[in-house]
Amino acid sequence: MSAALSVDQTLRKAKSLAKKGASGEAEALLRSLLERFPDNKRAIETLQSIAAPQVSKRRTPEQMKADTQALAALYKQGRHTDVVAQGPRLVAQYPRNAVLHNIVGASLTALEQYAAAAESFREAARLEPESAEHWDNLGQALNALGRVDEAAESLKKAVALKPNFANALSNLGYALTQSNRSGEALAFLERAVAVKPDHPEALNNLAIARYDLGQKDEALANYEKALAARPHYADCWRNYAALKRFTANDPALAKLERVLAAATGAEDRMALSLALAKAYDDIGETDKAFEKFTRGNMLARQRFADPMREHREIFATLRSIFQDGAPEPVTTPAATKRPIFVVGMPRSGTSLVEQILASHHDVHGAGEMQAMRVAMAPAAAERRADRQALEGVRKRYLDAIDALDVKEPVIVDKMPQNFRWIGYIAAALPEATIIHTRRDPVAVGWSIYRTFFPAKGLEFTFDLGDIADYYRLYEDLMAFWSERLPGRIVDLDYEALTENQETETRRLLEQCGLPWDEACLSPHETKRAVRTASAAQVREKIYTGSSQAWRRYEKHLGPLIEALG
Repeated sequence: MSAALSVDQTLRKAKSLAKKGASGEAEALLRSLLERFPDNKRAIETLQSIAAPQVSKRRTPEQMKADTQALAALYKQGRHTDVVAQGPRLVAQYPRNAVLHNIVGASLTALEQYAAAAESFREAARLEPESAEHWDNLGQALNALGRVDEAAESLKKAVALKPNFANALSNLGYALTQSNRSGEALAFLERAVAVKPDHPEALNNLAIARYDLGQKDEALANYEKALAARPHYADCWRNYAALKRFTANDPALAKLERVLAAATGAEDRMALSLALAKAYDDIGETDKAFEKFTRGNMLARQRFADPMREHREIFATLRSIFQDGAPEPVTTPAATKRPIFVVGMPRSGTSLVEQILASHHDVHGAGEMQAMRVAMAPAAAERRADRQALEGVRKRYLDAIDALDVKEPVIVDKMPQNFRWIGYIAAALPEATIIHTRRDPVAVGWSIYRTFFPAKGLEFTFDLGDIADYYRLYEDLMAFWSERLPGRIVDLDYEALTENQETETRRLLEQCGLPWDEACLSPHETKRAVRTASAAQVREKIYTGSSQAWRRYEKHLGPLIEALG
């Protein structure tokens, strides 16, 4: 059959379907035709005429059912771009059809367009508030956006409507864990596994929560159950490998190699490569380990055009806001809790410093809070640091730490990248202590490169050149703050802390205005949830030499060493 005849037949069939009210099927047929003949003018014109909004037309229930089924069929075929293209027209025709909103949201999720997906799921939940599935879908999308507190609220609605909904219980546990509420998450995750013992995501999330709480053996067992239920679960392999200590003849190592060899998707190969890199590192195969670190990070890096562009813009904006010097500090409203900020590069020792401080009887370790980023965002967006703007920053931040509802009078906020906002911290919170941790730059760079950071804003961590560029931006900005805020920032050297623990700990507490507490010399014994990449290290006795670990890979790190000077 000739191509021309095939096109003619397809066009006639599409027009016939449209006349019968099956416009979704007609559009799908035409889009399939355009995949083969993208410049066919008649196909484009016919598609445009069928896809044009027809909100004013009266649609019968039968037509709505047929259109909904056609869109669902496209979703089941994995044609998510077609669903997203056709969905808005159908939603306009049938605005109260929650199923259509749900299908569009599901395809947007598959395309990783999570913000748009969340709005589709939110509308579905508004139309059918008694549907636990809609609230669960909304919660998943919000989790993917990192809006975990909002996600938890949505997922709690899903669980209230359907108490034994394993997916919602698992997603709720994940949201709570990500918001530093691992103890609260545990109950929901255990319920999910009780309902469905072989639920891979629930087992993986349960392992994460248990590890945060220091239950390492239980976490490993949960990871192993998750992998037994889904042997090719790439994210779980990465989590498991980060926690496990591999040996040369470990059956898990051989299994991981086979799983990576069979993997096809870039995301899976990325996670599995990083898992295998950690395994090779454990057994001393540094050349193989570096090759896998490089492969995994390259796959992660290729998702972003230029991870450094936004950082350069942010740093330049901050310098321009505070170019003329530090503004006059504000002190109202009065703080009920006194903050300590621990800042620096990722992997520079911030977790250890927080754990030491959190061991003090007057201190609550709040982990990596987003509160300062949220508090200063409106002021930074308008490039303001006047009194009114600073009062807004102060109120928003103090409200956030008051909401923690803890008894200790001092709160440690250990978000490393708060170093960017030091100008706002110093002016809006003059009673706050700012601890800046420093560590050998090559040790920092290598530790970042070998650690997977999924959070938005840390895309620079997947490339040694990007890491070096970011480090230089960081150094320049810290010099800028030090010049404008002399004596306001307390520098703490990580190597000195590990080599002279008591001396440096006493100095740290004194700088923070805290009385001596012997417990601060045994931070590894402090029982608390730790939600950072350094969770394992802070539960061990402080030891020296970790900043020399990069030397095993020195022959591979020439460009990083040179770039960092």
